[in-house]
Amino acid sequence: MKASERTYTLELADELLTDIELSRLPLDKLLLKASRLARLTGDDSFSTWVKKEIYGYTRADVGSFFWKRTKRNLGDDKDQVYSGAAYLVTQIGPLEEEVRSFRFPDVSGDKAVLALRETRGYLNNIRELTSKHRHIISSVTNYLHEFVAKHYHLLRFSAQQDDMFESARQDINKVLDSMPGEALSKLDSAYTNISAGDPESIAGAMNSIRRLIDAVADAVFPATGVTRSDGQGSPIKLGNQNRLNRIKAHIDDHVDSKSHGDRLKRAISDLYARVSTGVHNDVSATEASYLFLSAYVLLGEIISLGKQEVEE
Repeated sequence: MKASERTYTLELADELLTDIELSRLPLDKLLLKASRLARLTGDDSFSTWVKKEIYGYTRADVGSFFWKRTKRNLGDDKDQVYSGAAYLVTQIGPLEEEVRSFRFPDVSGDKAVLALRETRGYLNNIRELTSKHRHIISSVTNYLHEFVAKHYHLLRFSAQQDDMFESARQDINKVLDSMPGEALSKLDSAYTNISAGDPESIAGAMNSIRRLIDAVADAVFPATGVTRSDGQGSPIKLGNQNRLNRIKAHIDDHVDSKSHGDRLKRAISDLYARVSTGVHNDVSATEASYLFLSAYVLLGEIISLGKQEVEE
């Protein structure tokens, strides 16, 4: 969904949620509005249910989830209510008016007892039917609110994610753009190849990501003949071919928290190993996309370590 479509859909969900909570629209109008929300969000389950409440149920629906969820399973089989809530809500007024305006027949004698019994039975049937319709309408309204609230919060979260990612994207691009070797062009090349989707292009994308990691290593910690020692006293080479070692050395130099440093070093090792394998072996388009995003965010964080210290 495009940003403009998501904004419109979020506004619709917010408006519909308010309509329900403040009883601003009758249920039949709410359902028509909800039908549009279901179409925009692509929620097939939501759409199927709303259509049933607009156009009605069939015998095949008896006992189904929606049938039970809207309390249509209550009562005897002869009392099954197949009409959708959009129709039921229009019947409440006439049924209640019929009870209010009803007049007992003007009869006397033996017929009066029979007429009174039949009249009371008739009125009780109307009241029971009205009560059942109200019960269904209440259940439908509650379920509609549940559906709309779910989509409202999903859309809100999605918009917040976009804002967060856009802010991070701008920061990361500034960092990458300041690097020598046109780091952003390597990202663009990787993205273009992933979008192509064929195995050869994806292999090319993995190679672009690997070259980007190499460029980051050269930028943050240039090759040197000096060695370092690991925890066991073994030397760590930092030469031209030891790019991962140099990135990890950069992390060690700029991260105070051991857990933070260990996370970054483990992440860059795993990423580099996977993209290196992907240059020669098949990687799915989905995995390639996530590897691209992981590299983008991870390298941005690693490059910014030194800059954070300068800013502080």
